[in-house]
Amino acid sequence: MSPTEAPAEAVLVVDFGTTTTQAALVEGDSIRILHEPATGAVFWPSSVLADGAGGLLVGSPAERGKRLRPSRYRSEIKRDLGSTVPLLVDGTPYPATELVSAVLRAVAAEAHRMLGRPPRHVLLTVPAAYGPADPRRDAMIRAAADAGLDRAELLVEPVAAAYAHPVGARFAAGDVILVHDFGGGTFDAAVVRIGAAQHEVLGHASLEDCGGRDVDAALLQYLTEHHSVHSEAPGDADNVKALRGGIATADFVRDLKHGLSTTLQVEDLSPSGDVVLLERAVLDTLAGKLLDRTVECCRDLLAKADVRSEGLTAVLMVGGSSRSPVVREHLEPLLGVPVRHPEDPQLAVVKGAATWASQAPSRDLRPRLRLPGTEPLAWTVPGGSAVFLGPVVPEGESYEAGDVLAEARSTEGTLHRLRAAHAGEVRSWHREAGGRFLSGDWLVTAVEPTPDVIVPLWRATMSDVRAIGWTRAGTLRMAKQKSVEEWAEGQQVRRLAELRLADGTTRFDPGGEAVVLTDLDARTAAVQTPGGHERLVGLVPHNHPRSTRVLEALPVSPDRLAVTIMTNPDSSKRKVTLWVVDVLGGGSRHVLDLPFDNDRDKESEPHPRRLGLCSGSRGVVWAAKQGAVALISCGVGPGRVLKEIPSPPTGGRRIAAVHPDGRVAAVQPRGRFWSRFTAIAGMSSSETVSVGKSELTTPTTAALEFSPDGRVLAIALQTGWCRIVDSKTCVPLAELAHSPAPITHLAWSHDGTRLALAGGGKVSVWSGELFRP
Repeated sequence: MSPTEAPAEAVLVVDFGTTTTQAALVEGDSIRILHEPATGAVFWPSSVLADGAGGLLVGSPAERGKRLRPSRYRSEIKRDLGSTVPLLVDGTPYPATELVSAVLRAVAAEAHRMLGRPPRHVLLTVPAAYGPADPRRDAMIRAAADAGLDRAELLVEPVAAAYAHPVGARFAAGDVILVHDFGGGTFDAAVVRIGAAQHEVLGHASLEDCGGRDVDAALLQYLTEHHSVHSEAPGDADNVKALRGGIATADFVRDLKHGLSTTLQVEDLSPSGDVVLLERAVLDTLAGKLLDRTVECCRDLLAKADVRSEGLTAVLMVGGSSRSPVVREHLEPLLGVPVRHPEDPQLAVVKGAATWASQAPSRDLRPRLRLPGTEPLAWTVPGGSAVFLGPVVPEGESYEAGDVLAEARSTEGTLHRLRAAHAGEVRSWHREAGGRFLSGDWLVTAVEPTPDVIVPLWRATMSDVRAIGWTRAGTLRMAKQKSVEEWAEGQQVRRLAELRLADGTTRFDPGGEAVVLTDLDARTAAVQTPGGHERLVGLVPHNHPRSTRVLEALPVSPDRLAVTIMTNPDSSKRKVTLWVVDVLGGGSRHVLDLPFDNDRDKESEPHPRRLGLCSGSRGVVWAAKQGAVALISCGVGPGRVLKEIPSPPTGGRRIAAVHPDGRVAAVQPRGRFWSRFTAIAGMSSSETVSVGKSELTTPTTAALEFSPDGRVLAIALQTGWCRIVDSKTCVPLAELAHSPAPITHLAWSHDGTRLALAGGGKVSVWSGELFRP
């Protein structure tokens, strides 16, 4: 990795189990299993021990101290997660969330040591029983946040296990498997269809009282009935001795069970001093009753997922308890499907979750663009919220202005009818009957009636258009990478000039006669007429220091440029001024001072737009000032201010288009609340376009311009569509489908009867008669 390259974001993956916790670090394609520092093992006991000084020991240190100080010890914390009853540890009440957080904090500390920086992003696996509304999901996220892991996400354990590599041949795309996760505290199952990249979960189910601990309990009851396994304490024994005896007995039973995973019988000395001989057949019988419950759970799950046993490729057996041969021998004949297991069943969940985490780009969401012509409809209801009672107008049906579209009941119990302001057609409803919504929520997407077909007058494929402009005669000129072409009625009329354009901003003058390439860094402009005459013009007036910076330059006629420059750019005395540059004579004339606005100039980089041509005029430019927009005549004479139009405070707005009659179009990115609203509603990133007091929310704009008469505004969108709106009311008049890629240029003909669009490898020309207000 180069010194300047940022490290890949690391994801800490944690499988917090009832008895043990496993963890892994994911960085890009790299997956590393974390080992507990105290033992070097890959399993961290999910237990805590009060250290007597107000702190908690976690994992193996807690296990080592449990017999000496059993009242300070607590395990199986996961079973109490979500409960409001605190757990007593050495007489001190602890919420279960706080104890889980202690374990996660220890794991995060080891991850910090390995990374060299603290991890923030954590992926936690949870049982399938933790449904979407289960409070234990929130409890896990809170525990992670308390441990310093403030970006937490959850993944269901059997789904994570499906991503683990099985022994032998891997599953193929299209295979359907049943994950059988028999863990220490719970049983989880999931039906998963294997995909080439992402797997599809067809359904999952769980049993919360069916795990390895329940096998231990059944085995302890059997041994108690047939052997003396408890260490007998005197009748007046204190609580500590009783706790020690219980811990010793539980460990003894667990060791016997684990021993039977590799042999047919085990023999050991019990805590009471008796020799205990246990055969696997006994364990098979005891565990069989629990396994029968898991089989029944799996059969119900397959029925709900509409999957037959013959449609299953295999049963994937995971979880610590699945190591026992009892589980495999019990499942295969009952389910009638081959049983397979991962390379390490106990690490299958954490390894599978790590694999899932490494595929994060496949889960990146791109903005969904709202279809042009559609509008989100929302209502304000008394009290701020209401219950949606259902639609009156179903999807696909039309309605008239004033029709009732749906009904709702407010928090006060009042029934309200949700009426339409304009005629249209319901595209889709976004609430189910009985669901609650807030004032302003997007309830329905509607589409206004439009002409049957809106098509361009002509469209042509153009891959390298850098500028477009109309001549007074009504022909369209296009500056391409190496030439200027003139088109009329969809046909190329002539090739006007050969160009050798370098990188820079290319524009036509308002009459379409000259092509101007400006290089702001070089502080020059190359002006070329269709006749092939080319002239290089300096943009900085004489006697200005070398530090003077050119902000913008645009042609106002074939022989004049309007230029804004900044003097003293790195000083508190910096100032912006507007000049007119004579192309033929090379002279410059000062026209206007534009005081530097600190608030405005923080809004965009490197500088906000201050200058533009006014549509429908010859040689008139607009210049954004503080609290006003100045209209300046630059086409003839020395240049003079015609008038100033008050404009509202910037507040994040940028002036985008100005008409000589005084209409100003401004664009403002949506604020935080609206960004959140549009994201929830499924809209793309958007902006507010305002003309006077009228506003319109629209997908992010690329360019916009008034028609020459000022009656309509054309808004070129990043979606490849062009929206035409009434410039007084911002009511949409038409939607023009140009291309699937963003529109980069638009231009009105001088009489307003044609609109040209360019971008996405296409040029299209539309009739202005289609969208008259």
